This record gives sequence, C-alpha cells and structure tokens, in this order.
Amino acid sequence: MARRRYRRNEGLFEIAARSDWRVAAGLAATCALGAGALIPGLAAQNPLLGPVAAVFAPLGWLFAFAFACIAAVRFAKQRTAAPALAPDSRVATRPRRSSPGRPTARGHDVDTSPSDSGPAQSPAAGPAGPERPDHWSLDVLEQIDWKRFEDLCCEFYRVKGIRAETTPLGADGGIDVRLFQDSTEPDQVTAIVQCKALSKQVGVKLVRELRGVMAHEKVQKAFFMAPSGFTEDARAFATENRITLLDGKLFLAMLQRLPEEAGRRLLEFATEGDWTTPSCPSCGTKMAAREGQRGPFWGCSTFPRCRGKLQMRTST
Repeated sequence: MARRRYRRNEGLFEIAARSDWRVAAGLAATCALGAGALIPGLAAQNPLLGPVAAVFAPLGWLFAFAFACIAAVRFAKQRTAAPALAPDSRVATRPRRSSPGRPTARGHDVDTSPSDSGPAQSPAAGPAGPERPDHWSLDVLEQIDWKRFEDLCCEFYRVKGIRAETTPLGADGGIDVRLFQDSTEPDQVTAIVQCKALSKQVGVKLVRELRGVMAHEKVQKAFFMAPSGFTEDARAFATENRITLLDGKLFLAMLQRLPEEAGRRLLEFATEGDWTTPSCPSCGTKMAAREGQRGPFWGCSTFPRCRGKLQMRTST
C-alpha cells in the first residue's frame, strides 16, 4: 500500500515545528553549546577564526532562542491537544491512501497451508482497542486498520482453502497478497490481490495500475478489494481485463456466507487488540495521533527513530 513520507528538503525549523517538543529543545541546547563553548574555544585556539566567531556566535544564540521558543509552543500544544486526538476517535480511525508505489507495512507471514476451520493464527495483540464487535458489518470493514485489512483478506483466502501469502514490509510493487491455486507447479503464482481501505471509491487509475502489475507478473487473474467501492470507469475497465472487484458489500456477503465457526474465528482475528489505529507504513508499529501545521495526522509512535506518516481520515 502507498504511504506518504516526510519531504527530504525540510529545514530544521520546519522539522522542529511539527515534531515532539523535545526535538526543538535538543536543537536549542545544541545551538547554545556551540555559541557559548565550541565557537569561542575554536577562536581561542586560532586567532584567525576570531572574525568568524564574532559572526557565528551571535547567530548560534539567536537560533538557540528560536528553537527554545518552538519547544515551548510545541510543549503547550501537545499538552492541550492530546485529549482531542485520541486514537480511538470515530472520525479518524482509518488512514487515506493513494497510489501503490510507496513502501507499506505488511502483515506477518504465517502458515500458508490451507485451513477449513479458520485463520492460521491471530495477529500480535497490541494495546486495547475499541469494543470488539460480535458480528461482521460494513462498519467493521470501514473502521479496520489498513494493515489488518490486508491480513484479513489474506486469511479469508486461507479459510477458503487457497494458499495465500502477503508481501513483506517494504515496497510491494502493487501486490498485497499472492494466491497459489489450480497450478501444477506449487510455487507458481496464479492470481494477485490488491487491498485498499480508502475513504473514497477507487478510481480507474489504480485499477489500470493493477493491470500493469498483472502483465509484469505474468498472471491472468487479479482481485481488487476495497470497502468503499469503485467508480463506474473502474468497474468497466476491470470487466475487460479479468480483474474481479470486491467492494465492502460483496466482501461482507462473502464473510457472512462462511461457516459460523470459521466466520467467528476470522472476526476474532481481525479485531484482536487495537484493530482500528493505523500501523506505521515503515516499521509496522501502531501510530499516534499528532497535530501538525496542516492539521492532525498519524505519526509513528517511535519518532524520530522512524518517520512514518499518514494522512488522517476526514469526516467526509
């Protein structure tokens, strides 16, 4: 799945303005150390550096003051904004995604042997999420984390007795799940699956991209699973190119037609732990709601070690 990244040409002030207050505080301390100790020390060792120190020392103190102000503002905003940006907010439960070319977090590969009784294993339990539903519904499919939705699609095929494998963490090349079925060669991919939990209908552009992936992978069949549905142009193109489109209503009907025990176990698999907060597209950990200059967004909870970022779903 596609994900948004930080811009590489960001300046230190912009990074400090949208990061945790500790980042700006650290930059302020670094500038103060340079202006108060490092630059004067170098000037004392080499008299030729005196004019340079006279210029850069005041600049260092100026930068230290600016970063200290940013740290104070960020600290105040984070203290006041935290309650309003709780991750279990109904409006912001699912990220919006676009093209399939960016790195994505994949579900862990589990036993790929077919199973008629339910999923091979449950996802790793995370923080406590919202109340777990007791039956499948469109609301469940709309709220589910994008990564968990991919795992759910993969497990659904396994429950149906089809060998299915998710692609690993990283650039997926437009493929989320590979299917191995009705082939004389056990490792031959017979179909590919693209999963997108978008907040709007999938357009023809993404379906065309999937057709290109089919040609590259030399497969004759593909499935596109998107709870929010597809535009008419996308449906027309898919019909002409052996691509099966599964919107939320159709996927829900397929889940409801499963044997009761298999459907129950699949629901437990999909809603274990925190099943609505988005997972980081880079490292797979749960994200945290943050406030930026352009409004709220999802940021990796391990920042600055990981800079994964997703746009927060709007209320529309």
